[in-house]
Amino acid sequence: VFVFYVFAMHFGVLNVVIGAFVATAAEVASKDRDSLVKSEIRQKEAYIRRIKTFFREADIDNSGTLTWEELYSYLKNDKAKAYFNAMDLDISQAHVLFD
Repeated sequence: VFVFYVFAMHFGVLNVVIGAFVATAAEVASKDRDSLVKSEIRQKEAYIRRIKTFFREADIDNSGTLTWEELYSYLKNDKAKAYFNAMDLDISQAHVLFD
């Protein structure tokens, strides 16, 4: 009987310790998920800023609108091509923006 009592008490204590560990791990995972979401949002915002900068630079006449001719002319520049490709944009599909 005493051995069963000791076994039950150890089992109970271990159950409480494991429960606390699981609760802490769940809390950390939740915070990690939140930080991943925030990181993804920051990356998208930075990407949008880079795209806007690219198109502002391509707007040669500073009219606030970008024509196919302006973009085509801008993409003749090797640095502009490299920047366009660095943003994971396919230069061969650039005309689709204007169709």
